[in-house]
Amino acid sequence: MTQWIIKDDSPNQMAPLCDLRATFEQRTGGRTTLDRLTQQMGCAPAGFLCDDDKRAAMISSRTGLKRTVDEEATVVNHPRIETPWDILDHLPGLLTLDLENAKPLDGEYVVASYGDHRIDVHPSAKILPGAVLDSSAGAIRIEEGVVIRPNAVLCGPCWIGENSTIIDGAFIKANTSIGPWCKVGGEVGGTIFQGYSNKSHDGHLGDSVIGEWVNFGAGTTNSNLLNTYGDIIVTDFESKRHRTNRNFVGCFVGDHVKFAIETKIMTGAMIGTGAMVASSTPTPSPTKRFAWITDGGERIYNIDKFIEVAKTVMKRREKHLDDATEAILRILASE
Repeated sequence: MTQWIIKDDSPNQMAPLCDLRATFEQRTGGRTTLDRLTQQMGCAPAGFLCDDDKRAAMISSRTGLKRTVDEEATVVNHPRIETPWDILDHLPGLLTLDLENAKPLDGEYVVASYGDHRIDVHPSAKILPGAVLDSSAGAIRIEEGVVIRPNAVLCGPCWIGENSTIIDGAFIKANTSIGPWCKVGGEVGGTIFQGYSNKSHDGHLGDSVIGEWVNFGAGTTNSNLLNTYGDIIVTDFESKRHRTNRNFVGCFVGDHVKFAIETKIMTGAMIGTGAMVASSTPTPSPTKRFAWITDGGERIYNIDKFIEVAKTVMKRREKHLDDATEAILRILASE
């Protein structure tokens, strides 16, 4: 086995998705980049490179990896992902690769299924009557502890992570990757959920990348296509406009974002970490980190109150907010 290291690369350009995680912790297919490269190399990295001391402390706390300055170790390269929309570009290929390289699962299922691609189901997963698994366009993977509720339709390629629940009547379209401990309903396609997020109700979500601890209120829907069918332009947090060279772009949502019922999210929207959106008008893009938006106006979410709520939410999944991540949150709130 070759000793190798990995780099926290271009975190500012990956905002808000990598505000609270290393860029290599980002889910870019069925797996995170780190998990994919660990499987590829046959062992965990010897360490990681990071230019920021406080980010390095957060990454070490999250991953257990050590920061290194070892210039002799091999830095393993990966498809170049420098922006959130780059994730969407690489999603179909990396998801297919992850599905092909994943360990087979031998669980049984007695529901309607179609297609010739692999369907892997963990023995502990529960697929209730009326669900449909369509593998005609790609493989489907249903991991440990997953529950697929009645009348849900899953279209491959898709990956449903550990302990996630697909709600009754959900329509999970191709190129969707759902991380662990999510609840997902409604119509979802071409989208990544990093993990620990809820979209339990009806509403459309397409061509989007969603962080952790995000909650979508009932009926919340996003647009992923312009009426002109034109190239979608994304405005970042520094008000710079970027051509994505894509016709389909939904939204990029940072960690701990909360949307009220019937929220409208427009094409190419960027929603900053910790924002709370409860307005009848479409969500601003970009929405600032820790913005508290209602029909009465916009203010900033008090960081102490935000931290208190975040800890409460995470405790429900037996997770805790470590000191290093809290320090990063406070830095982001002060910018």
